[in-house]
Amino acid sequence: MKDSFKEYYNIPTQKTVDFLDIPLNKDLKAFICPFRIANNRQEKVIDNIFCQMKHFLEQLNRSFVMQNDRLQGLIFLSNLHEPNECHLGFSANNKGKAIANPRAETIFNALSNNKFAKQGTSIINEAHNVLLLVEGIGQDIMSDTIANVCRNILAEFTYAQCLKYGIPLSKFGFDYYDIATNTWKNTYFELPSFNGKPIILIPRNIIAAGRNYSNNYNHFVAGNYISVDILNGRISLNNEGKFIRTLKDGTKKAIIKEIQKAYGKPKVELVDFVLAYNDSLEKFLEYAKEHYPEIDLSNIKD
Repeated sequence: MKDSFKEYYNIPTQKTVDFLDIPLNKDLKAFICPFRIANNRQEKVIDNIFCQMKHFLEQLNRSFVMQNDRLQGLIFLSNLHEPNECHLGFSANNKGKAIANPRAETIFNALSNNKFAKQGTSIINEAHNVLLLVEGIGQDIMSDTIANVCRNILAEFTYAQCLKYGIPLSKFGFDYYDIATNTWKNTYFELPSFNGKPIILIPRNIIAAGRNYSNNYNHFVAGNYISVDILNGRISLNNEGKFIRTLKDGTKKAIIKEIQKAYGKPKVELVDFVLAYNDSLEKFLEYAKEHYPEIDLSNIKD
């Protein structure tokens, strides 16, 4: 990868590191993934990110969304900005616009229109469930939000990596969400830089390429719940042959692809699956750990 962080700071490219090696002249089309965060909490840095993000969402939902306090909610979200220092996302030239204002409205509106968020259901205080179940909040918005809220944790991770590899540092001021005061705080962090602009590194095992988790959850529910109900006769069918294949030995096997086509739901209606199959979110998180491993840079087009 030309002009990558490792190349710029003379870290051997073949050396395995804990951070994602980013390009410095553009953004990498990759995202901070809340599913990867939730499934790697055994690492202290990642557990801190999970807990801080959960605290932020609890405050947002409890104090503003549930109270329908749009004005104060938007003020609370106004500190969200495009985290150009991370070099992730859709912006090819690392010139992302601020996500405050229009995206703050998108986030608040999305949560305000979600059944679970309005009712104060605790699952919507976890970022991976917000990404999965809240219409209007996609991978890019969630990734940027995590980068903003947890900027202090990521900056401290970056500082530790730079000390490890002898990388020079400079002071830069940033906002982050302070769980002690439930407010945003501004402070200076010692960070590496490129062309005078700060860089924040991300643990590589919380990064994902583009994924449609809503579609993946649909497939998971079709294969592990709806198909079982069909085979057990709990769902009546007008055309059994479309959804069930009978093998030579008489065994019946569900045709998952057709079941997903017929019974799959758009993101806004996935809450119905959560209510119908109350252990499906927990089991899908386990499924994600096995089936969606850490990023493979060879599969990413930057």
